[in-house]
Amino acid sequence: MTLVSEKLCDHMAVAVTGLDLNRPADAATQAELREALNRNLVLCIRGQKLAPPAFRDAMARFGTPMRRLQLASTAECAEVNIISSEDRDVLGDGKKLVNGASWHTDDSFMREPCSLTMLYGVVVPSRGGDTQFVNMHAAYEALSPEMKARIDGLQVIHKYQSSRQTNKVSKRPESEMKAMPEATHPLVRTHPETGRKALYLNANRMEQIVGMDRAESDALLDTLIAHAIEPRFQYRHAWRQGDIVIWDNRSTMHKANADYPEGERRLMHRVIVAGDAPY
Repeated sequence: MTLVSEKLCDHMAVAVTGLDLNRPADAATQAELREALNRNLVLCIRGQKLAPPAFRDAMARFGTPMRRLQLASTAECAEVNIISSEDRDVLGDGKKLVNGASWHTDDSFMREPCSLTMLYGVVVPSRGGDTQFVNMHAAYEALSPEMKARIDGLQVIHKYQSSRQTNKVSKRPESEMKAMPEATHPLVRTHPETGRKALYLNANRMEQIVGMDRAESDALLDTLIAHAIEPRFQYRHAWRQGDIVIWDNRSTMHKANADYPEGERRLMHRVIVAGDAPY
C-alpha cells in the first residue's frame, strides 16, 4: 500500500490517505502507521467506510480492544462504543449529554487507563463538532525548570465523579461504581514507548494532589491546566465523514465541541485499546 501523509499542525497531528481498513494492513504499513502516531500523537486515516466489526478488527492492530460500559455499544460489536448527539443521562435526569465536553484524557479514573482511543466519524455535521487536542509533551517541556522540579514525583487522585468536574458525566449503577475505585496517577508520566515526559491531566476527573491541602492542590492543578490548553499547544480537528482519528491518551488531552447546527446529527463509533498503570 502507498500512503500519502499530510501534516495537520506543526507540533502534532498527521492525516494519511491511500488505505482501506476493510483489508488488513501489511506489517510494513502497520509499522508506518504506528510510527506516525508515536511521532505526531494524533493520526487521522481518511475516507473509511467500516462496519463495527471491521472497525474493531482494524483497531486491534494497535492493541487489545477494551469494553467500556459507560457508553452504549453497537449491536454488532460490544467493543465499539457509540457517541451521539442524542446521548442522554439515562440513569440520571434523562437530559442530553455532551460526552467529552471538558478537557480530559480518556479513562484516567481507571487504575489502568486505555492507551489509545480511536474515533470514527460515521455521521458528521455540516460544520462544527470539532475535536480539540493538546500536546502534553510540549506543554511539559515548556514549563520552567522551577515548576518541573516542583511537580516531579507528585501523585493525583482521579475519580469517575470528581468534585472538580467541569462537565456532567452519566450516572452509573452502584455495582459499576464499586468496580471503579479512585485511581492515583503521577502528575508527570513517562511514555513507555518513546521515553518522553508529559503532563498527565484530566480537568474532569482529577480530585486532589496527594499530600497537599485542597486550596494549594486546586491552585496548582488549575495553573497547569490553563498552561496546557494554551493555543500554542493545540490542534483542532474538523471532521470529514469517514475520518478515523487515533490519539495517544498518554501524550494528549482532548475535548469535544457541540457547536454544530441545531437538528444536525453527529454520530461517532469509538474503540479504546488497553494500557497499563501510568509511570
